Amino acid sequence: MKEEKIAVCITAQTSSQRLIDYGAEIAEQYNSSLHILHVQKGDSIFQNGETLKLLTKLLSYGDRCGGIVHVLCDEDVPKCIAQFAKEEGITKVIMGELPKVEKKYTTKVQKETQFQKIINALPKDIEVIIVNHQQTIQTELKQKIG
Repeated sequence: MKEEKIAVCITAQTSSQRLIDYGAEIAEQYNSSLHILHVQKGDSIFQNGETLKLLTKLLSYGDRCGGIVHVLCDEDVPKCIAQFAKEEGITKVIMGELPKVEKKYTTKVQKETQFQKIINALPKDIEVIIVNHQQTIQTELKQKIG
């Protein structure tokens, strides 16, 4: 049986804590490694002080939950995530769902969202787990991020 490796994709938002909690639960359930991944578009994570402060707290929280923390920078975020997953042998990718946005009638062809691009870029043998905004996680790992 193939060893499970879990990757949690986070952004610099407080809601990413619930994704880390969920990933930690799944990793414990499968007795697998947990990877916390943040990919910043561009070539530096130091562009916004507040964003950096929150991201630092989230990454520290992920580390305390037993995760291996990875921060990468790339112009092509979906490609970077897919390459990371392939190189690390990731078997499950956990992501938060996109916020619901009311769609207005349009005749234009809709552009593929960043979210869809990530899913489409991942190797087909990787299970993608989408955690919805309302999902409550029951876990003993409930530490608060400072």
